[in-house]
Amino acid sequence: MDREASFVAPRALRPGSVVAVVAPSGPFDRDLFLSGIRKLEARYEVRFESEIYSKHGFLAGRDERRAEEMLAALLDPRVDAIVCARGGYGATRLLETLDVELVRSARKLLVGFSDVTALHALWSRAGIRSIHGSMVAALGRSEPTLFGRWLRAVEGGTLRAVTGLATV
Repeated sequence: MDREASFVAPRALRPGSVVAVVAPSGPFDRDLFLSGIRKLEARYEVRFESEIYSKHGFLAGRDERRAEEMLAALLDPRVDAIVCARGGYGATRLLETLDVELVRSARKLLVGFSDVTALHALWSRAGIRSIHGSMVAALGRSEPTLFGRWLRAVEGGTLRAVTGLATV
C-alpha cells in the first residue's frame, strides 16, 4: 500500500479559520510572538491562553500546563489548526498525555519544527499530515515573501518542490 495515500490531509485554512497557538516547548520572545500573532490575526481568528507566557526553567510552563493547552486545542471543535509558538525542548515530554486516536479524530493541522518534530511523529502515527514550518515567534520576524509561502502551505496551495538535496 502507498504510505502517502494512507495519510489524511487536515482541512486547509482559509481567511477566518480558527488557529490555536500553543507553546509545547520552550519560552519565547514576547515581542516576536506578538508580531507573529498580528500577522496571523490579519487573516485568521487566533486564540491563545494568557498562560502561554508561563516559564518553568527552560520550558514554557510546567508539563501539565503545556499538555492541557495542547489537549484543549485538539478537543475544541472550532479550532482548525494548531500552530506552535516556538520549539526548543519539551514537546517530547507531552507525548505520553496525547493519544493517537485523539489526534486522528481531531484531524487538525499542526505547524512547527525543532523539537515539535516529536509531535509531527505522533501526527504521522495517526495518519494525519502536518507541516514542518515556521512557528509564531519566527513569523514575527519573517519577510513578506516567507510569510506568503507559509500562507500558501497552510491554505493548501502548491509549493515549489525542493530538489537537489543529498545526505553525506
